[in-house]
Amino acid sequence: MCQMFCGWRLIESKPNLLNLGSGTLEIDAITGQCRFQGKSIGQLTIAEEIRAWLQQDLAANKIPISMLTGAHLAVKLSFSVVPWNETTKEIFYSGGKTVRTEKMNRCVMECNSNVTAGDSVSHSKLTEAQEWPLDWPFNTSSGPRLTCRSKNPLAFTVREVGFAG
Repeated sequence: MCQMFCGWRLIESKPNLLNLGSGTLEIDAITGQCRFQGKSIGQLTIAEEIRAWLQQDLAANKIPISMLTGAHLAVKLSFSVVPWNETTKEIFYSGGKTVRTEKMNRCVMECNSNVTAGDSVSHSKLTEAQEWPLDWPFNTSSGPRLTCRSKNPLAFTVREVGFAG
C-alpha cells in the first residue's frame, strides 16, 4: 500500500494534500475512509485507488475480503516550498505543455501500512520525498491528463521494508 500511495496515482490528490498541509493522513484501505490529524475528512482520490487496488489484488489471489480484519495506511506528510531543483529529472506537463515554476512544493511522506488477517499481520514502511511545481496539477477535474515523466527511474530516495508475522 505504501508504494501505491507514493506512485503516479497520487497526482490527482496532490492539491487536496496541499490543502490539508503537514500532518498525519490515515486511510482505511477496506472502506476508503480518510482521517487527517484524527478527524474524518472526505475521501481522497488516492484512497479510492488504494481501496480498488486492494480488492483487485485480493480477487486475483482468490482471497475473500472478509478474511481481512484490517488494512490501514498512515502517512506523515511534511510539506515545504523549495527552489526549483535544477537537477530534477522529472518533466511536468499540463494541457500538453511543459510546466516549470521558480519554486517547487516538496513533500516528505513517511508511510506505514498494516494488513491484518486473523493473527497474521503484514507491515510495510516507505519514506519518499517528492517535488513538483507550485500550483501543479492545475486542473484535475477536466481537460487533458496531467502527467509527470521521469528520465531517471531512481529519481526519488526510497526506503522500503516489509515483513510478515
